[in-house]
Amino acid sequence: MNNKFNRDKKLRLFATVSPYLASLSLFSFCQVASMEGSALCKILALLFFWVCLAVPSVEAKVVKYCDKKGDYDVKVKGVEISPDPVAIGKPATFSISASTGKAISGGKVVIDVSFFGVHVHTESHDLCEETSCPISEGNFVLSHTQSLPGFTPPGRYTLKMKMEDERKHQLSCISFNFNIAFGSSAAVEQLPEILM
Repeated sequence: MNNKFNRDKKLRLFATVSPYLASLSLFSFCQVASMEGSALCKILALLFFWVCLAVPSVEAKVVKYCDKKGDYDVKVKGVEISPDPVAIGKPATFSISASTGKAISGGKVVIDVSFFGVHVHTESHDLCEETSCPISEGNFVLSHTQSLPGFTPPGRYTLKMKMEDERKHQLSCISFNFNIAFGSSAAVEQLPEILM
């Protein structure tokens, strides 16, 4: 079982990193190549790199519980992000599918975001703003839409979400990674004009 986990982890890492390494290799080749079209070669390498940032990753959203041994009242089934990757300056919706074995009348959701391990943002929301309350036993979806500011750097982020009831009892705590890409393809389309 452990070998399968390590193999899957290595495959996800390779699928995520290999396009970036390929673009860096292409850029390095352009640096040492003594050809007439080396400026064009550099532009193609940069375009390839930017496209890699904008193309959705093949990695599925892996949801991890904060306490692996914790017996949370709310079990998270999955996370959907639209668009994926998140585009700077455009609305993004995070939908978290979950289930509960008991009714929940209210509470709050606390979201912490990290960029390369550095905490960059915290926000808190009323649970009933993210889903309809009261939450009955069974399946439900938390959904939050937000636009990121234009100065948000592209890259890989980690979101940690804690859910508490009205008595501050922790109902669930999860984390997952997501990617932020450049906001529009217009920037990529204008790249040759900018570099010339």
